[in-house]
Amino acid sequence: MKQFTKHTIESAPEESKELLKYGEKKYGMLPNLFRYMAGAPAALESYVDVFNIFSKTSFTAGEQHLILLAISVVNHCDYCTAAHTRAAKANGIPSSVLNAVRKQKELEDTRWNILVKTAQKLTVTRGNIETEDLELFYNAGFSPENVMEIIVGISLKTIGNYINHVTENTINEVLEPFAVGKEIED
Repeated sequence: MKQFTKHTIESAPEESKELLKYGEKKYGMLPNLFRYMAGAPAALESYVDVFNIFSKTSFTAGEQHLILLAISVVNHCDYCTAAHTRAAKANGIPSSVLNAVRKQKELEDTRWNILVKTAQKLTVTRGNIETEDLELFYNAGFSPENVMEIIVGISLKTIGNYINHVTENTINEVLEPFAVGKEIED
C-alpha cells in the first residue's frame, strides 16, 4: 500500500511551498496536517482558504475555535482536538470550558453550551438537525446565518479531520500539552 508523504517545504510540490511557509509563520511551526496536505496542493489550498473564510464569520476567534474543537471531538480527530484546544485557549476560552467540551460535558455558560451542542448536532446529523434544537439556538441569541457559519466550520473540519484520519497523523510536539486525555490547566 502507498504511504502518504509528510512533506517539508523543500520536498513539497512547488504549488504548496508558499502555503507551507504561510502555515509555519502563522502557527510558529509547520503543522503536520499541512505537511501531509502539501502533496495534494488543492487540498492544502482549500483548507487554508476555508479556514480564512471561517475566520470572517461573526463568531469571535475563541468561539470559532470552540466550534472547531467541538466538531473535532465528535469526529474523533485527536490532531485537531489538540490544535483547537491550544488555539481556543490562546483566544481566551477558559480551561474548564475546554475540558468540558473535550469530555462532551455540559458547559456552565448557557450560550456557549448551546453553540457547542448545535455544532455537534449539525455534524452528527449531517445537517438534519431538529427544529427544537434550532429554536434553542435562536433563543440563545443566535441567528439562521450563524447556523450557516457553523456549517462552514464543519466543512473545514471535514477536510482536516478526514485527512488526519487517512494519514494517521500524529500531533506536533508543540501540541503535546493539549493531547487527547490530558487535562488542560490555566
